[in-house]
Amino acid sequence: MEPMPKRRKGSASGLRTSTAKRLRAGCSLPRVASGSPGEVVCHRCTLQNPTPAQCCAACGASLADWTCPVCTLINAPAVDCCAACDTPRKGVRAQLLPQLLLPTMDSNCVVLPPQLDLAPRVSLVFLHGFCNTAEMYSESEAFTLFRCQGLRVILPTAPLQRITAHGGQVQNAWYDYLTDHDGALEDDIDDRSLHATQQRLQAIVDAEAALMGDPGRVLLGGASQGCCAAFDAFARHPTRIGGFVGFVGHPLKSTPLHSSLQRDVPCSFFNAAADDTMQTHWVLPAIRRLHAAGWTKVSIQVADGADHGTSDELENEWMDSFLAGVFKHL
Repeated sequence: MEPMPKRRKGSASGLRTSTAKRLRAGCSLPRVASGSPGEVVCHRCTLQNPTPAQCCAACGASLADWTCPVCTLINAPAVDCCAACDTPRKGVRAQLLPQLLLPTMDSNCVVLPPQLDLAPRVSLVFLHGFCNTAEMYSESEAFTLFRCQGLRVILPTAPLQRITAHGGQVQNAWYDYLTDHDGALEDDIDDRSLHATQQRLQAIVDAEAALMGDPGRVLLGGASQGCCAAFDAFARHPTRIGGFVGFVGHPLKSTPLHSSLQRDVPCSFFNAAADDTMQTHWVLPAIRRLHAAGWTKVSIQVADGADHGTSDELENEWMDSFLAGVFKHL
């Protein structure tokens, strides 16, 4: 079972380096005319904005200095945490999902709409890991490039439930763990709690399919426990949908594979070679079971030196790799 994760803080320099790599890999961003005086480059997505602009036209990042609410230090736009007291900068991009698009029980979902007032072309429902909430990914840079091309992102929060393997401790979780093998092998889980998540995700996917006008434009994915839960819902969904992306996770042993309608749909798993929480000696065979069950479009990538915590920059690269393939075939 995965331990309670720490929230990562991506550095501004790391984001700039990652964005440069992503652009060199062929991912483009809309740009205004360059070379004229009075432009400011966004520290997040590198779009050149006219100097009167207060926010980036592509990703919504602030282009102005900001004042720390705790110590009142004035910080530069590229800084995400106060240089004096490390207080994180307040985010402004997360929005509650409108009630007409999701059932009432999912009013706490977060939606990241496409940038530049674009109409949504593809919807990605992405699940956070164990002990987290939608806030974990509500300001993630992993989605920025493709939100500028029409990507809509739905971030549900897992319900609070008692974890049997933790003595009944209450955590945000997509399902209950019955055992804790400390990463050495797959844990046993409570099927009823998993079924509740599967039913919830089916309703979300169906609502997004209605919005998109095509279930083939709806994607499912997640990280860690969220990867496992999302793949279970993906494999069980009664309609063929657009694809799956998973970080540091695996198909659950209880997930039906042979009868799934998704066996010819693109599935990408990204794992970490030094993962102690979901160790590759059993995780990779679990993923390879898909090939034996007739799944024809499964991709597996393992990052050398990375552990279960990964990094913002690595998850950016993983998400770009998956979404580039999806958008290429729209």
